Amino acid sequence: MIRGQGWTGFEAAALQEAMRLSIREYAAMLGIESTTINNWRSGLSAVKPRSKAQGILDTTYAKRATPEDRERFEQIVAEGETAWRARHSKDVRKHNAVSNTDNVPTDSEPDRGSTRVDAPLVEADDFSALVTDIETAFWTAGNVTDTGALRPLSALLAASRAVTRLNMAGEYTTLALLVGPLITDLYRHAHDSRAEDQRIAWDTLTQVAFDTSVVMRARGHLALAWSAARTAEEAARSIDSQPGAAAAAFVSSQVLLARPASAKAALDRAERTAAIVGARAQTANELQTVGMLHLQASLATAATGGDPRDHLEYAAAYAARLDRPISADNSSVISNTTFGSSNVALWKMSVAMEAGEPEAVLDLAKKLKPQTLPTPGRAAQYWVEVGRAAASRRAHEIALDAFLRAESIAPEHVRTMDTVQESVAQMMREAKRSLTAGDLGNLAQRVGVAVV
Repeated sequence: MIRGQGWTGFEAAALQEAMRLSIREYAAMLGIESTTINNWRSGLSAVKPRSKAQGILDTTYAKRATPEDRERFEQIVAEGETAWRARHSKDVRKHNAVSNTDNVPTDSEPDRGSTRVDAPLVEADDFSALVTDIETAFWTAGNVTDTGALRPLSALLAASRAVTRLNMAGEYTTLALLVGPLITDLYRHAHDSRAEDQRIAWDTLTQVAFDTSVVMRARGHLALAWSAARTAEEAARSIDSQPGAAAAAFVSSQVLLARPASAKAALDRAERTAAIVGARAQTANELQTVGMLHLQASLATAATGGDPRDHLEYAAAYAARLDRPISADNSSVISNTTFGSSNVALWKMSVAMEAGEPEAVLDLAKKLKPQTLPTPGRAAQYWVEVGRAAASRRAHEIALDAFLRAESIAPEHVRTMDTVQESVAQMMREAKRSLTAGDLGNLAQRVGVAVV
């Protein structure tokens, strides 16, 4: 299997990353000096390997790379050189999360073995500087002055998968580098391409807008999160997409729930759409998105003082259906693969915390293994909920360990969560000086809580 095109330094570096090899290992596999690999990584697209190296790279891609390696390679290339540079220019030390545990630490069994995270957060300005560009992409809907070459839909589909993956991993700044140009090109295809390609563009735009709304809400840009949710809704309506309608209602409800005065509207949006789409949900895509919508409805119900059990039971039933082989609609990229039985269990923890039941959170946590959760962001959320529950019981050491575990898994995601900031601020007021002057104080600085 030959790629059929010449390799650049960027693509050679992307293949190394996709195969998860060190520079030395990659050089040994190719039979090339490490300095040559470094030259490729320095020059990226401006460098074109020599003809002999081109053949070696073709052979490596075709015969040494696994299908999973090739899929990762395509995702990295779709993200583009700018995102690659952003990811590799930061001197950030990565840590493996300590997540293989059967039980949550208890008051009598404090766990002091969690990984300490002292890597700097990606500068806030790196993300904020991109917000205006993303906002403009939604406002202009493809009607921009500097159009440039329109990327083929195949490249946009690959980029959309990368956006979803980055959202799941909590790598928000890298995601923000991609979505502005991606939204513009998808709109251009939706307006100007042939009918079949227009449908693909609207479908892909629904998923990209969904992911963008999730990220913007998490980073506190609620107006932009709402614009993205409305775009997802309009794009889904353009092609009468049922999973798209459910996905759009999910993010709309999330944004509404972020404002206390609109909790009732958040619940109404989630419940009405779940009833409409759920009545005819058959494909895996539909079951995933409707199931997530019931989880969101359960959270909104708890926030308004109601009983969330009905929605949690609906979600569990949809998850059980997905435990059996069910065909997906491969003509659509709209889905929510994080949905499943383990994620329902995680949401039960979040709902219990929303209902002010920290003991129930810790009991539920003992029954859920965080390593079974589908993404780093979900695993981090598990430890956030444990930390919040422990903090509310003034079990400060347990809470601190939980928050540090969460941070080690998804630093950018966890450090910008308002629930984490609120709990850490509470702990800084209540905990012993030995904590506030040490690990807890350092965590407070990283999450943006004033240390006084």
